[in-house]
Amino acid sequence: MKLNQNQLFKAQETLEDFKVLLTRYHQVKDDKTKLKSFFVRNRNPLFDLTNCKFYKTGLISEGAKKLDKTELVDDHYIQRSKGIKFVFDELEKDPNMSLGVFISIVKKYSSTVKLSKEEHSKVTSFTKKNPTSLNYEIYSECGIQVEGLSEII
Repeated sequence: MKLNQNQLFKAQETLEDFKVLLTRYHQVKDDKTKLKSFFVRNRNPLFDLTNCKFYKTGLISEGAKKLDKTELVDDHYIQRSKGIKFVFDELEKDPNMSLGVFISIVKKYSSTVKLSKEEHSKVTSFTKKNPTSLNYEIYSECGIQVEGLSEII
């Protein structure tokens, strides 16, 4: 699976936006409150960018396999506001990052797996009580098994 021209354009524009935002990232990096706000404000471009088949892993939880497609949701195995942190950490190391590298980083930190709506609800509740945990770490705590996810992470 490849990105089409429009998706590549969106990825390139997002990369250019993030390169400009790198200056702001440096300014807020040591202020926990401002840094969190920065990540939350800038997570939506990742959602817009990754809302296509290219960023779907094709992995599905064991509990979701038995259900109708209408009962399933795409879950970012790393929450977007945490995924954006990883993206900016990588961008900071390589401020002249190429589009290809950027796309691979976004794919690594912002892809999705299929969960049942019920499983997704459990994960959401758990993350509210454990805000430092990543979704994929929480899956086992909630009894959710996603075969093949450990190979991706």
